[in-house]
Amino acid sequence: MGLKYISIVRNVKYPRIEIKPSGEVKVIIPPSTDPEELVRLKREWIEKKLGEIKGLKSQFKDLSDKLLLNGEFFEVVAGEEFSVNSKFKVVVLPENDLKILRGWLKDQLRKELDFKVRLFASILGVKYRKVYIRFQRTKWASCSKKGNLSFNLMLMALPEGLRDYVIIHELTHLREPKHTKRFWETVGLYYQDYKGAEIELRKYWLLLGWNEVWKSLKSVE
Repeated sequence: MGLKYISIVRNVKYPRIEIKPSGEVKVIIPPSTDPEELVRLKREWIEKKLGEIKGLKSQFKDLSDKLLLNGEFFEVVAGEEFSVNSKFKVVVLPENDLKILRGWLKDQLRKELDFKVRLFASILGVKYRKVYIRFQRTKWASCSKKGNLSFNLMLMALPEGLRDYVIIHELTHLREPKHTKRFWETVGLYYQDYKGAEIELRKYWLLLGWNEVWKSLKSVE
Protein backbone atom coordinates (compact mmCIF):
# COMPACT_ATOMS: atom_id res chain seq x y z
CA MET A 1 0.00 0.00 0.00
CA GLY A 2 1.41 3.39 -1.01
CA LEU A 3 2.22 6.05 1.53
CA LYS A 4 0.07 9.16 1.06
CA TYR A 5 1.89 12.46 0.92
CA ILE A 6 1.71 15.93 -0.60
CA SER A 7 4.60 16.96 -2.84
CA ILE A 8 5.55 20.65 -2.84
CA VAL A 9 8.17 22.05 -5.22
CA ARG A 10 10.07 25.06 -3.90
CA ASN A 11 13.32 26.81 -4.63
CA VAL A 12 15.11 25.15 -1.71
CA LYS A 13 18.64 23.78 -1.55
CA TYR A 14 17.79 20.52 0.19
CA PRO A 15 14.63 18.37 0.23
CA ARG A 16 12.82 17.83 3.52
CA ILE A 17 9.81 16.01 4.94
CA GLU A 18 7.28 17.61 7.28
CA ILE A 19 4.74 15.58 9.25
CA LYS A 20 1.84 17.57 10.66
CA PRO A 21 -0.01 16.77 13.92
CA SER A 22 -2.92 15.62 11.73
CA GLY A 23 -0.67 12.95 10.21
CA GLU A 24 -0.39 14.76 6.89
CA VAL A 25 2.97 14.17 5.22
CA LYS A 26 4.48 16.97 3.14
CA VAL A 27 7.51 16.38 0.94
CA ILE A 28 9.21 19.67 0.08
CA ILE A 29 11.65 19.34 -2.78
CA PRO A 30 13.74 21.53 -5.10
CA PRO A 31 12.92 21.44 -8.83
CA SER A 32 13.95 18.30 -10.72
CA THR A 33 13.92 16.15 -7.55
CA ASP A 34 11.92 12.91 -7.44
CA PRO A 35 9.68 12.87 -4.32
CA GLU A 36 9.06 9.14 -4.70
CA GLU A 37 12.73 8.38 -4.24
CA LEU A 38 12.93 10.53 -1.11
CA VAL A 39 9.83 8.88 0.37
CA ARG A 40 11.23 5.45 -0.42
CA LEU A 41 14.48 6.22 1.37
CA LYS A 42 12.71 7.76 4.38
CA ARG A 43 9.71 5.42 4.50
CA GLU A 44 10.77 3.64 7.70
CA TRP A 45 11.32 6.97 9.47
CA ILE A 46 8.00 8.37 8.21
CA GLU A 47 6.05 5.30 9.34
CA LYS A 48 7.73 5.43 12.75
CA LYS A 49 6.75 9.08 13.19
CA LEU A 50 3.18 8.42 12.04
CA GLY A 51 2.97 5.58 14.57
CA GLU A 52 4.18 7.88 17.34
CA ILE A 53 1.56 10.47 16.39
CA LYS A 54 -1.22 7.87 16.37
CA GLY A 55 -0.18 6.51 19.76
CA LEU A 56 0.10 9.94 21.37
CA LYS A 57 -3.24 11.05 19.96
CA SER A 58 -4.92 7.93 21.31
CA GLN A 59 -3.37 8.52 24.75
CA PHE A 60 -4.62 12.11 25.00
CA LYS A 61 -7.80 11.90 22.91
CA ASP A 62 -10.10 12.69 25.87
CA LEU A 63 -8.15 15.80 26.88
CA SER A 64 -8.35 17.89 23.70
CA ASP A 65 -11.04 20.16 25.19
CA LYS A 66 -8.96 21.05 28.27
CA LEU A 67 -6.40 23.85 28.54
CA LEU A 68 -2.83 22.58 28.44
CA LEU A 69 -1.03 24.83 30.93
CA ASN A 70 2.38 24.36 32.53
CA GLY A 71 2.45 20.76 31.33
CA GLU A 72 -0.92 19.88 32.90
CA PHE A 73 -4.52 19.83 31.73
CA PHE A 74 -7.01 22.31 33.21
CA GLU A 75 -10.78 22.17 32.99
CA VAL A 76 -12.23 25.44 31.65
CA VAL A 77 -15.57 26.30 33.24
CA ALA A 78 -17.91 29.29 33.10
CA GLY A 79 -18.12 31.55 36.14
CA GLU A 80 -18.53 35.12 37.33
CA GLU A 81 -14.90 35.94 38.07
CA PHE A 82 -11.74 34.82 36.27
CA SER A 83 -9.44 32.57 38.26
CA VAL A 84 -6.88 29.81 37.78
CA ASN A 85 -6.78 27.10 40.45
CA SER A 86 -3.56 25.09 40.10
CA LYS A 87 -4.50 22.71 42.92
CA PHE A 88 -7.76 21.54 41.35
CA LYS A 89 -6.67 22.21 37.74
CA VAL A 90 -9.58 24.51 36.94
CA VAL A 91 -9.81 27.78 35.01
CA VAL A 92 -12.93 29.86 35.67
CA LEU A 93 -13.76 32.01 32.66
CA PRO A 94 -16.52 34.67 32.72
CA GLU A 95 -18.88 34.20 29.77
CA ASN A 96 -16.24 31.97 28.14
CA ASP A 97 -14.38 35.13 27.14
CA LEU A 98 -11.12 33.81 25.73
CA LYS A 99 -9.70 37.34 25.50
CA ILE A 100 -9.38 37.32 29.28
CA LEU A 101 -7.57 34.00 29.26
CA ARG A 102 -5.27 35.03 26.42
CA GLY A 103 -4.41 38.27 28.22
CA TRP A 104 -3.66 36.40 31.44
CA LEU A 105 -1.44 33.89 29.65
CA LYS A 106 0.49 36.68 27.96
CA ASP A 107 0.94 38.54 31.26
CA GLN A 108 2.24 35.40 32.97
CA LEU A 109 4.70 34.68 30.18
CA ARG A 110 5.82 38.30 30.04
CA LYS A 111 6.63 38.32 33.77
CA GLU A 112 8.58 35.10 33.47
CA LEU A 113 10.51 36.22 30.39
CA ASP A 114 11.33 39.63 31.85
CA PHE A 115 13.17 37.87 34.67
CA LYS A 116 14.58 34.74 33.02
CA VAL A 117 15.78 36.20 29.72
CA ARG A 118 17.73 38.80 31.67
CA LEU A 119 19.06 36.12 34.06
CA PHE A 120 20.15 33.61 31.41
CA ALA A 121 21.57 36.33 29.16
CA SER A 122 23.78 37.41 32.05
CA ILE A 123 24.92 33.82 32.67
CA LEU A 124 25.62 33.26 28.95
CA GLY A 125 27.32 36.63 28.60
CA VAL A 126 25.15 37.82 25.70
CA LYS A 127 23.14 40.95 24.97
CA TYR A 128 19.69 41.04 23.37
CA ARG A 129 17.47 43.87 22.23
CA LYS A 130 13.70 43.42 22.43
CA VAL A 131 11.51 40.53 23.57
CA TYR A 132 8.25 39.84 21.73
CA ILE A 133 5.40 37.47 22.55
CA ARG A 134 3.15 36.29 19.75
CA PHE A 135 1.65 33.15 18.30
CA GLN A 136 4.10 31.53 15.91
CA ARG A 137 3.02 29.03 13.29
CA THR A 138 6.03 26.73 13.22
CA LYS A 139 8.39 27.63 16.09
CA TRP A 140 8.50 27.86 19.86
CA ALA A 141 10.75 30.90 19.59
CA SER A 142 13.18 32.69 17.30
CA CYS A 143 16.16 35.02 17.44
CA SER A 144 16.72 37.68 14.78
CA LYS A 145 20.06 38.85 13.42
CA LYS A 146 19.44 42.15 15.21
CA GLY A 147 19.23 40.38 18.56
CA ASN A 148 15.47 40.53 18.99
CA LEU A 149 13.83 37.52 20.63
CA SER A 150 10.33 36.34 19.77
CA PHE A 151 8.56 33.77 21.96
CA ASN A 152 5.45 31.79 21.12
CA LEU A 153 2.56 32.32 23.55
CA MET A 154 2.03 28.56 23.44
CA LEU A 155 5.13 28.23 25.63
CA MET A 156 2.68 28.58 28.50
CA ALA A 157 1.50 25.05 27.71
CA LEU A 158 4.94 23.68 28.60
CA PRO A 159 6.37 22.74 31.99
CA GLU A 160 8.52 25.58 33.32
CA GLY A 161 11.73 23.59 32.85
CA LEU A 162 11.09 23.26 29.13
CA ARG A 163 10.47 27.00 28.87
CA ASP A 164 13.89 27.47 30.46
CA TYR A 165 15.40 25.29 27.74
CA VAL A 166 13.76 27.33 24.97
CA ILE A 167 15.09 30.57 26.48
CA ILE A 168 18.62 29.16 26.78
CA HIS A 169 18.43 27.78 23.24
CA GLU A 170 17.49 31.14 21.73
CA LEU A 171 20.00 33.13 23.76
CA THR A 172 22.74 30.73 22.67
CA HIS A 173 21.99 31.78 19.09
CA LEU A 174 23.38 35.20 20.03
CA ARG A 175 26.74 33.46 20.45
CA GLU A 176 26.39 30.79 17.77
CA PRO A 177 23.82 31.74 15.08
CA LYS A 178 23.62 28.25 13.56
CA HIS A 179 23.10 24.79 15.03
CA THR A 180 26.76 23.89 14.90
CA LYS A 181 28.58 21.44 17.17
CA ARG A 182 29.76 24.41 19.22
CA PHE A 183 26.17 25.63 19.54
CA TRP A 184 24.99 22.33 21.07
CA GLU A 185 28.05 22.13 23.30
CA THR A 186 27.21 25.58 24.66
CA VAL A 187 23.56 24.69 25.20
CA GLY A 188 24.66 21.51 26.98
CA LEU A 189 26.70 23.52 29.48
CA TYR A 190 23.56 25.24 30.73
CA TYR A 191 20.89 22.61 29.97
CA GLN A 192 22.45 19.17 30.08
CA ASP A 193 19.49 17.11 28.81
CA TYR A 194 18.85 19.20 25.71
CA LYS A 195 18.25 16.08 23.60
CA GLY A 196 15.46 14.99 25.93
CA ALA A 197 14.06 18.52 25.87
CA GLU A 198 13.90 18.46 22.07
CA ILE A 199 11.92 15.19 22.19
CA GLU A 200 9.52 16.64 24.76
CA LEU A 201 9.02 19.79 22.69
CA ARG A 202 8.00 17.71 19.69
CA LYS A 203 5.48 15.85 21.84
CA TYR A 204 3.94 19.06 23.17
CA TRP A 205 3.81 20.55 19.68
CA LEU A 206 1.66 17.61 18.60
CA LEU A 207 -0.58 17.94 21.66
CA LEU A 208 -1.13 21.62 20.91
CA GLY A 209 -1.98 20.79 17.32
CA TRP A 210 -4.97 18.82 18.61
CA ASN A 211 -5.91 21.05 21.57
CA GLU A 212 -9.21 22.83 20.98
CA VAL A 213 -8.67 25.51 23.64
CA TRP A 214 -5.35 26.63 22.19
CA LYS A 215 -6.79 26.51 18.68
CA SER A 216 -9.54 28.88 19.83
CA LEU A 217 -7.05 31.15 21.59
CA LYS A 218 -5.18 31.62 18.32
CA SER A 219 -8.30 33.00 16.66
CA VAL A 220 -9.05 35.58 19.37
CA GLU A 221 -8.62 39.14 18.12
